[in-house]
Amino acid sequence: MTKCSFKLSHFKEVFKRAKKLGYVFTTFRDYEKVAASNRLIILRHDIDFRVDRAYEIAKIEKDLGIRSTFFVRLHAKEYNPFEYISYTILRQIKDWGFEIGLHFEALDIGHITGEDVVNLFKREKTILEEILKVKVVSAVQHGDFSGVSRNKENHFFNNYTKEDVGILNHPFEDRFFKKMKYITDSFGSWREGCMCQHIGKFDSLQINIHPIYWFHKFYHLG
Repeated sequence: MTKCSFKLSHFKEVFKRAKKLGYVFTTFRDYEKVAASNRLIILRHDIDFRVDRAYEIAKIEKDLGIRSTFFVRLHAKEYNPFEYISYTILRQIKDWGFEIGLHFEALDIGHITGEDVVNLFKREKTILEEILKVKVVSAVQHGDFSGVSRNKENHFFNNYTKEDVGILNHPFEDRFFKKMKYITDSFGSWREGCMCQHIGKFDSLQINIHPIYWFHKFYHLG
């Protein structure tokens, strides 16, 4: 195993090793089909800023024969899912068999505008479904505007149910968050060490990888 980094070559190496160790990779959508597996990884990608980086991740995973869930925002300043390039990329990711989920911002938007947050959620979900012609069954909260959703007590699913908004899964359910090891590269940092240090140590993991932090090559300026 090479030195830990955010290079895509390390990403690929880690998941090649995971496959050799017998891990089954799944989406949230398909979790129940493989929940009884001895070794399991739910692989998740929150597309916060860059759809092109998500495409690079998806290409590697397709070549490795693994599947993951890509959560798409509708309120991002950095991309518009209906803009030609972003739309083409997201359709390709969907057509490769990956799950498309909603990276929703209803709680923050509702806090700012005073609108009903359940209606906002449902509208986001419907719009994403219509743009990509896909059924959205998984969603995860993104907090970036008012900061209200950064307070754990104000997490959307502490106040509303999946049934309220018509989905089946969210990553912070006990079955995905407490009953398996959860690791994330949020803010470009592994808080408990690189994911490669956990694969093989735990039989079931949810790994949250943000495509924005991963590169083919690092460039040093100066």
